[in-house]
Amino acid sequence: MQHKRKYIYIFLGIWAVTTVLYFSLCKIASEQAMLIFNKTMATQKVLKGSVTLGSIDADIWGRVKFQNLVWLDTDGQPIVHVPEGRFKVRPLDIITKRIGTETLKELELDNALFAVRFNSKMQLDIFEQSHAQHVIDRAEIKEAKLAKDEPVNESVIHGKPPAQEQTRNPRPKRELNFDLGDKRLKMQVVFNKCTLTAGYRNRYFVLNDVNARLDIDTKRKLAINLTTGKFGGTMVGDGLEISGAIDLKTQVPQYDLHLNLYNVLPSSLGLADIKDTVSITAAVTGDLPEPVIDGNLNFRELNIPGLHFSKVKGDLHYENAVLKFTNVTGHVFGGTVEAFGDYHLDTRYYNIDALGHDLVGGIAARNGKIKCKVELDFKIRSKGDPKTALTYGSFKSGKGSYYIIPFDSISGEFSNQNKHLEFKNVIIETKMGTIKTDAFDINNGKLHISEIYLEEPENGKVVKII
Repeated sequence: MQHKRKYIYIFLGIWAVTTVLYFSLCKIASEQAMLIFNKTMATQKVLKGSVTLGSIDADIWGRVKFQNLVWLDTDGQPIVHVPEGRFKVRPLDIITKRIGTETLKELELDNALFAVRFNSKMQLDIFEQSHAQHVIDRAEIKEAKLAKDEPVNESVIHGKPPAQEQTRNPRPKRELNFDLGDKRLKMQVVFNKCTLTAGYRNRYFVLNDVNARLDIDTKRKLAINLTTGKFGGTMVGDGLEISGAIDLKTQVPQYDLHLNLYNVLPSSLGLADIKDTVSITAAVTGDLPEPVIDGNLNFRELNIPGLHFSKVKGDLHYENAVLKFTNVTGHVFGGTVEAFGDYHLDTRYYNIDALGHDLVGGIAARNGKIKCKVELDFKIRSKGDPKTALTYGSFKSGKGSYYIIPFDSISGEFSNQNKHLEFKNVIIETKMGTIKTDAFDINNGKLHISEIYLEEPENGKVVKII
């Protein structure tokens, strides 16, 4: 019995010592982590502005928790604010003080705020200019030598004493947005309910409730699985999903992504005053600075001045800030419509050409007394201002009747701009003759009719009716 008690006391003693030792080492690890962080941030010359940290807790297995990380730019504006986060590092790197790009293995952020801008090359504008120029200089040296099929000495590029000259593969090597040299960054990043604001040229986006997982391997690819809640800025919608990867093995990284946009508001893009939303499914390909997007669009309803469409579907293509719409079909005035067009994201100019087939005349004219089918050819032109958007075209009907008066056809031209609907060269063919009018218009809901004439079929005599 005494031997058993002795063993119990020894076990409890070892456990107590181990526990104290463990927490002591964790405290030392936390203090060391904070010391390394403060020292690194005080001497770093890569990131713009300043980075501070509220608190940090680490254990001996490389798991680290931190709170209140704040990154401010040189004007004191926030670039990143992370209330709480976690990451995992390789403990041996910390012990040996050989901290490199592969030291950090996992990073998870909760409720973080990111406010970033991209330059014209789609690179993050968060680095000091001297560092950015260093990356550019390295790229230019490489490209110049490779263009002449000369050997590239990496040590010269990095400003180090030349070692042994080595002939490189004539294919130029890609440059990342930050200077990793030939080192490899391989880690996983997780976002939980974060907010991302991003600016690119004259575009601005705000993504809310961002949940994402990024698997980064700078020698292979960046795998992305991202969903958001409502988003705003240059484009407003209910949510988006992005999945797929960016290939980093090539000289210029390549997109291979699938994109879903839910209930996007066209008026936020400057497409007239369209309040009906569109959903988009697309594939994203092309080079990293200049994505190419091909997919499909879907409007449940689409209302533009004087026209009500339903079940609108079509194809879209995006490249160099221009959206092109093709094979667009839908229903309007009891008939069908086919259309194509384009939209410039920067200028907000757009053009739409459409043909309507077998439209019900009574629905189009909002008068049930008109019985006929109508063919409609119309175009929409806009230079960015919804008030100056111009809808114009022509129409022609088949045989029909107005009240009990039959006619062979009705044809004419129309235009609609800023609630001013105008008809010209309206011709009504009847058995009794041809009825013509130069113009009549509807301005803010009020009808104004010009003179109306009847051309008799027998002798061609023109009689003024009104």
